[in-house]
Parts: sequence; structure tokens; C-alpha cells
Amino acid sequence: MDNIEIQDQSTKKSASYLSAFLLLFLGLFGFLAIGPYIGILAALPFYEGDLPSIQSAILNPTQFPEAKILVYFMQAGSTLGMVLLPAIYLFVIKKVPIKSFIPSNITVIGLLLAGVITFTFMGVNSIFIEWNAGIKLPESMAGFENWAIQTEQFAAKLTTYLTTFTSPWQLVGALFIMAVLPAIAEEFVFRGLLQGELQKATRNNHVAIWISAFLFSAIHMQFFGFVPRMLLGALFGYLYVWSGNLLIPIFAHFVNNGLTLILLYLRNTDLIDYDIENTESSTLGSVLIFAIITIGLLFYFQRHYQRINSSNGRVAKGV
Repeated sequence: MDNIEIQDQSTKKSASYLSAFLLLFLGLFGFLAIGPYIGILAALPFYEGDLPSIQSAILNPTQFPEAKILVYFMQAGSTLGMVLLPAIYLFVIKKVPIKSFIPSNITVIGLLLAGVITFTFMGVNSIFIEWNAGIKLPESMAGFENWAIQTEQFAAKLTTYLTTFTSPWQLVGALFIMAVLPAIAEEFVFRGLLQGELQKATRNNHVAIWISAFLFSAIHMQFFGFVPRMLLGALFGYLYVWSGNLLIPIFAHFVNNGLTLILLYLRNTDLIDYDIENTESSTLGSVLIFAIITIGLLFYFQRHYQRINSSNGRVAKGV
């Protein structure tokens, strides 16, 4: 009898690992191979360029200011593509109900706490941003380091290109494409799906959270920002586990991206002097204050949802 139970558990673990791998593959395939074409097709009515100009803009977008609308649509298409195939697999094939990700335990206090925690964590994360940006690799890894530097430089150019706004309406459009859509798509795939399947496979929330956070950071392909992005992913993972509601990390993710865009807009319009892209850390005293506030808020957040989920008869483990 014991052998049968052990075999059954082993089979379930293997199935969960396989499901996690399949969901990640489907998400990446949709993001890289399907989504961009959806974005290009959707952009054609708004872009007057011919096919050669479209190809040139795709290969070197920063050299074509007039093609920004095309790049925005491609970005939106890629983000939607990330969700498309996993959603079909989950909701159509496996018949998983949406309410399993978004139960009726959402609270205004929970959302506010998630937003404030994300903001204070940005102060804590600044020390890891500075450290990671300054990493020097050994000479034996010079090839990888050169690739990483070139990738980082291109990402910085692309960010500047996409976040140079000439009107508040462009900022609104960018908030939707670069904050709302990625928050929904990335949290659905990495926290809702991948982390959930890894939790089933490992029976350990911490392992599931950190593996998902590692993969979340890895797909952005920015080595000199890998650690702070992984830590941010882990933060979203714990917010999801404690609340059991995917809307919480989605909102936190939106706050992180949206606040960054707004600060970039304010600086580009000379309304503030603060440079959000500066990799220098806050002072050690500021980091310690932010850390104390973040830990306190996380503790309160966890207790808040423990009370809510206990009264609802639900254990906050994520899905």
C-alpha cells in the first residue's frame, strides 16, 4: 500500500514538473514566435511604412523614431502572446476555473499594502542594483561579459527610445503597454502558472517562489540586472502565496513598472531631477530604513491575509 502511495506521489510530482516545463515553453513560444507577428499585423493600419522599412525598424528600432508605434504594438503583441497559449492549455484543455487564481478575498488594504511594499522595496533593492551593475567577471568569461554589456546597452537604448514621451497621452499609452499588460501576463505565467505547478511538484512554497523568480529574471536576458529583478520576482511570489490572489502581485508589478515610467516622464520633462535609471544605491541609512519598513509591512500583510483566509476557510498557499 505504501509503495503504491509513493509511486502515486512520484507520478504527480513528475506530472507537475512536466506541466511547469510545458507552460514555460508555451509562454516563451507565444512571446517570441507568435506575439510579435500579432503586434505587427495590428500596427499596420497605424504605420505608413512599407515592408522593407518595417523590417529595418524591427532590426534596429532606435534608428527609426517614426516607427515607435510599430514597436509599441510589437511589445503589446509579444506580451499577449506570452499569455495566449498557456491560457488555452489551462482554461480550455485542463478546464481550470479562473476563480482559482482570483478568489473573492481581495481587499483595498491588501492592494494598498502591496503597492506600498513594492515602493519601499525599491529602496532596499537599490543596493542590489548597484552591486549587480558593478560586477566584474573573470577574463575566462570575457565573451559572456561582452555579450552581457552589449545586451544591457541595447536594452538601455530601447528603454530611452520607448520612454521619450512628447505628451501625457503617450505616457498613458505606454503605461498600458509597458505596465498593465506585462503585469498581467508575467504574473499569470510566472506566479499563477509556473510557481503553482512547482509548488505542487516540490511541496515547498519557498523553492517554488525562488525557482520562478530565477526564471522570471532570466527571460529578461539582462545579466547586470539579474539579481534585483529576481528579488522583485520573489517579492511578488510571496505576496501571491500569502494572499492566494493573483490580483495582488499583478497590482504590485504594475506599481513597479508604472512608477518607473512616471518618474522617467517627469525627469524627461524637467519636472524632477531624480534619475530612476541611475544604478547608484541609496545611502546605507536609507536602505536600512526602507528594509525595516518593508519587513514590517510584509509581516502585517501576511497577518492580514491569514485572518481573511482563515475566516474564509482557505489556506493561502497560492494555486
